[in-house]
Amino acid sequence: MVVREKETGAASSSRDGIPARIVLAGFRATGKSAVGGRLAARLQYRFIDTDDELCARMKSSVAEFVRRRGWPAFRKMEQALLVELAGTEGVVIATGGGAILHQDAWRALRKGSLVVWLRAGAATIRQRLEADVASAVQRPSLTGIDPGREIEEVLAAREPLYRLGSDVVIETEHRTPEDIAAEIEQLCFCAPEG
Repeated sequence: MVVREKETGAASSSRDGIPARIVLAGFRATGKSAVGGRLAARLQYRFIDTDDELCARMKSSVAEFVRRRGWPAFRKMEQALLVELAGTEGVVIATGGGAILHQDAWRALRKGSLVVWLRAGAATIRQRLEADVASAVQRPSLTGIDPGREIEEVLAAREPLYRLGSDVVIETEHRTPEDIAAEIEQLCFCAPEG
């Protein structure tokens, strides 16, 4: 785990100084949804998976929506959702892997949040995606190139954004979602008040 000084300061909820929002960032298949659900239960917060929320609003899977309308239309909806979520409290938010691309919306979401980057290496991400039967439906190709090369290239491009847009980095390789959720829970009680 790597902890950085907060750029924006975490606003506390009214409950025990816990940040108002915990935002999980990271590439596809790093455990954001699995960890987020467990963390929300531990904190008695509401859990929001932005991809699931977008699917409900689009009335389709991400892959189907992207096939019909393209990535730019999806990203526009994703950005609007991030801005909307910046006004929520008492939530754990698992963001889509590309949510970090919306820098203005990300800054708004980050205010009052503890942002945790869940990180894994390219080989681990590929292995997880190949093992997940739902990946093809929920996680369409971003570039149309070989999946291994796509992971390496997109991950390399996004890592600087994840690094700058997060307060804490947690390695997820060889760890269970429950273990990671417990670690983040401990961080929530230690987060500085803004």
